[in-house]
Amino acid sequence: MIRILFIEDLDVDVQHALLQLKRAGVACISKRVDTGQGLTAALQDFAPDVILSDFSLPQFDGMSALQIAKQLAPGIPFVFLSGTIGEERAIDALRAGAVDYVLKENMARLPPAVKRAISEAAAKADQARQEAQIARLNRVLRMLSGVNGLVLRSRDRTDLLKETCRLAISVGGYSAAIASSKVPGFTSIQPVAWSGIDDSMTDALRLYVAASAARETSVIARVVRSGKEFVCNNTADHVATTTFDSLMQHAGMLSVVALPLIVDHTTNAVLVLTAREADLVSDEELDMLREVAGNLSFVLQYLQRDTTARFLSHFDPQTGLAKRQLFVERVQHFIADAVGPPARHAVIVMDVERLSIINDSFGRRTGDLLLQHVADRLKRFYPQADQIAHFNGGTFALVQSQGQRSDDDILTAGAQRAASIFREPFLIEGHSIPVAVRTGFALSPDDGRDATTLVQNAEAALRHARAASEQHVHYNAATSTQSVGQLALEHRLRLALERQEFVLHYQPKVSLSTRRIQGAEALLRWQSPEDGLISPGAFLPLLEVTGLIVQVGDWVVRQAARDCQGWLEAGLPPVRVAVNIAPAQLRHTDFEHNFLEAVRPWSTAEWGLDIEITEGALQEDSLAEVRKLRRLHESGVRIAIDDFGTGYSSLRRLSALPIDTLKIDRCFVSKALASESGGSLVETIIALARAFSLTTVAEGVEHQQELDFLSRAGCSQSQGFLHSRAVPADEFASMLQHGKGEFIQPAELQAGAGRPLIPASQNGVQGFK
Repeated sequence: MIRILFIEDLDVDVQHALLQLKRAGVACISKRVDTGQGLTAALQDFAPDVILSDFSLPQFDGMSALQIAKQLAPGIPFVFLSGTIGEERAIDALRAGAVDYVLKENMARLPPAVKRAISEAAAKADQARQEAQIARLNRVLRMLSGVNGLVLRSRDRTDLLKETCRLAISVGGYSAAIASSKVPGFTSIQPVAWSGIDDSMTDALRLYVAASAARETSVIARVVRSGKEFVCNNTADHVATTTFDSLMQHAGMLSVVALPLIVDHTTNAVLVLTAREADLVSDEELDMLREVAGNLSFVLQYLQRDTTARFLSHFDPQTGLAKRQLFVERVQHFIADAVGPPARHAVIVMDVERLSIINDSFGRRTGDLLLQHVADRLKRFYPQADQIAHFNGGTFALVQSQGQRSDDDILTAGAQRAASIFREPFLIEGHSIPVAVRTGFALSPDDGRDATTLVQNAEAALRHARAASEQHVHYNAATSTQSVGQLALEHRLRLALERQEFVLHYQPKVSLSTRRIQGAEALLRWQSPEDGLISPGAFLPLLEVTGLIVQVGDWVVRQAARDCQGWLEAGLPPVRVAVNIAPAQLRHTDFEHNFLEAVRPWSTAEWGLDIEITEGALQEDSLAEVRKLRRLHESGVRIAIDDFGTGYSSLRRLSALPIDTLKIDRCFVSKALASESGGSLVETIIALARAFSLTTVAEGVEHQQELDFLSRAGCSQSQGFLHSRAVPADEFASMLQHGKGEFIQPAELQAGAGRPLIPASQNGVQGFK
């Protein structure tokens, strides 16, 4: 039933119009007014769907009526129905906001004009609602994005909740936000953070939340007890609690959401969001708010222990220097904040030469200590530590202002400075270790105007320095994309694959409870006729860059399968062998088929191949790869996250992946006994793995004290020099059968029958890993 408001002084004209509408099948109810006061009252009381107005009235006029209608009810279509309106005045009326005009001499146009006006108004109203909803969802999405950013930055739970409340108001568009959590000395949660557009009303809401949390019948108490969100889109129509409704209505808050923040399956905090509009929280918005609550819950649950993990996402744990991402941000600020005459800035990336040989000769611990000493010496020469970074391995970077010096002067000065820094050898645990570095540098603005480009080009210059065996190289766009040395090495690697020069060595993974071998990691080596046995650090990056890693990785899987099957057929004790899978290999379409083809004919629950992947191999968009791993997992293949903690795995992401094992990176193991925080971090990772029912394997274990600590912490397995370096397949088979020294018990001994007495490193055991 259409509600029509007539602005007409003659009732006979109204009846004539209604008769015309009735003949056209338009059912309606109507009301007639002929003054401005009558129009104002009817717009409020009658709520018409359309207005039909005469142009000239004795006490009123149509243009004034149009102005009142547009001010008080802009969404109601306004149609002139007049016998006196001329074409010129009709055009003026349409420009002023009327949607149509109908002459009383042509009433046949009235029904379609009314229908069209109402339809178009409904379409506009629907479009406006959709646009408002999209704008609303965009605000909430920006709020969600802001909260996700807090996950990386926040180090204090109260600061986290305060900033969340601020974002809810300034970005999310809510009217008030109250965050309550457990507070020492109180039996119920208490407000710890709040924000709002009206301070007095926000304070009133805060006091209500504080008082109501202890009442079992209150909304807050129900949310705490049930762990489920509370949503009310119109407090005037919803029966929650009398105090709650009256307070919200008094404040003009018609929409309310209370979100539980869950920690260890218990509501640890509640976030209350209110808005003045009714029917504000759609299903889509509620999904986003649940995501906000989920992210906050994870942060609250692991905040204290995750503080170290967040630090590790930006800083290298060995050296305390910024990682690459943070360094790029700092370079950008350094360039932007420079004052005075325009200056050139140099980004220098340097590489400690022969680091793998140092590791092989003196052990990983000595190599790690060397990197710390290198960092300390760089800090002495460059006191502004925010201009220095440690990318990975032996690669460091720094940024400097170079004034207006020429390229040659900068290169000469850089070489002299590097020689000065590394002139003296490093004294580490009784060893005098000389260090030489290669450097690559890029200059702004010639080699790049932004930090990302500068750093990338400095790295390209360093790669060229390595390939060309040069000590210091300035970025050159013409030569950076192709290096003679790289091409030569790539050619050698292709020949190595054809000539079967690659070999596998195996490093045992030992049970901490039985000291027996439970598994092994297959590690790639290159038996070069010219250079002897080469560790993967010298060629693996090029394999990945060129894509050869897919072919070599497939060979690794098949060779490890052949070795493992041979040990099975020889009657050796059972063992599962883990192979490292590169991201490019995992993405390859035939990976799943080839892997199962290699293991299915012979693998059992005790014998088989498992997969190790790094944290960075699986991003949020790696759905196809995750599905592959899930299918392999369902086929009995076990999945491990390698070097856990060196990336920044989301706990939500971790719980969704089909993994069985976390491998604790050696940099954490080596620091476990050095400080309370180092030990706490390892214990945290082990506890986290236990919470997800995962096995833990500690890498890089070199000392009995580390082994004892890991055993007390509940770690499952140990891998490192303490037990054995990586050894050829036949040597590993012997170790599997007979054990090795005091650290690996032979298969026939009982669990715990022996204990380590002499570290393997003191018996001259060396290796690549």
